[in-house]
Amino acid sequence: MPNYRIFISAGDLSGEVHASNLIKEIKKINPSCFVLSAGGNNLKAVSDSFIEDIVNINAFGFLPIKQAFYLRKVFKKIKRHFLENRPDKVILVDYYGFHIHVARLAKSMGIPVFYYISPQVWASRSGRIKELSKVIKKMLVIFPFEEKLYKDNNVDVVFVGNPLIDKTPQKTDFQKHNFNISNPPIIGLFPGSRQSAIKRHIPILLETAKILKKKINARFVMFCVSNKINFALPEYVTFDGSGNFEKRVSVDFAISPSGTVCLENALMGIPMAIVYKLSYFNYFFIRALIKVKYIGIVNILAGKSVVPEFIQFDANPKKIAQSVMEQLKPENYSSKVQELLSFRKSLGFPGVSKRVAEIILNS
Repeated sequence: MPNYRIFISAGDLSGEVHASNLIKEIKKINPSCFVLSAGGNNLKAVSDSFIEDIVNINAFGFLPIKQAFYLRKVFKKIKRHFLENRPDKVILVDYYGFHIHVARLAKSMGIPVFYYISPQVWASRSGRIKELSKVIKKMLVIFPFEEKLYKDNNVDVVFVGNPLIDKTPQKTDFQKHNFNISNPPIIGLFPGSRQSAIKRHIPILLETAKILKKKINARFVMFCVSNKINFALPEYVTFDGSGNFEKRVSVDFAISPSGTVCLENALMGIPMAIVYKLSYFNYFFIRALIKVKYIGIVNILAGKSVVPEFIQFDANPKKIAQSVMEQLKPENYSSKVQELLSFRKSLGFPGVSKRVAEIILNS
């Protein structure tokens, strides 16, 4: 197998984790591959050379001027690397706003571009599909409905499965209480990974926990991999920053943002409420663009409200607490667990990162 030079880039934490797992599999298949990357600590750890950190700049929504200039500087570094040591393959992970420029650069140099984990073109700005079709060799998607979307637009696409099925355990793996609720119930609080999201979500989560504590004897755990939580937690809320799934699978209920953590909790069979709040500017900006009824991927996959959503002005602790109480009722709980676990069947087979690595190396 050739000694490929590979460039890979990921711009957010969840995508970067998947990108780093992909590189590990590429290295297993072909240890002589040289990997150059832009991303965060996970990619840096598995790469032969690292350009810049683009994960920890909290780029979301309308980019502040400082972040935009930073990304422009990173792009210039990438271009210089491409000109000095032309890569054989380019792998881009989600993060359209930055990666479309890298893809166009690679295309102009005749470098094949593989896009792993599609931007959410099905939620907003579908015109991006046309732009992607001009510059990518192959789109590797992680949700089954995305495959048809790209095929309908004449894009070479493969549904590879969702990488979360490889890393996320489920309740049945631990024979957890036969789907019964713990005594006392354990409620997980998930503020998100971006600093802006953490800042907005923690006060809502803590107020919800305060209301619930007065109504039920429950334990609360704040799950957050960030070490920048600047909030004092009450004595009945413990903190877990380990990212350990075996600890999370013991949770009976989760209050979490949409996105990756929502799907992880669903795959673990954890009933939940989705809470999401943005700055007013970003909310109205995104609201004007979005074209799906739900924001939680679980609800999008189901085409119905499986998990209640409390978005922006509805992110009210009293409403959230009431929903938690209702879902924790024994007559509702076990059926909800089973419904959430059923999503695993629709997301492909284990071995996703290995499959993606084989497709890229053999294309």
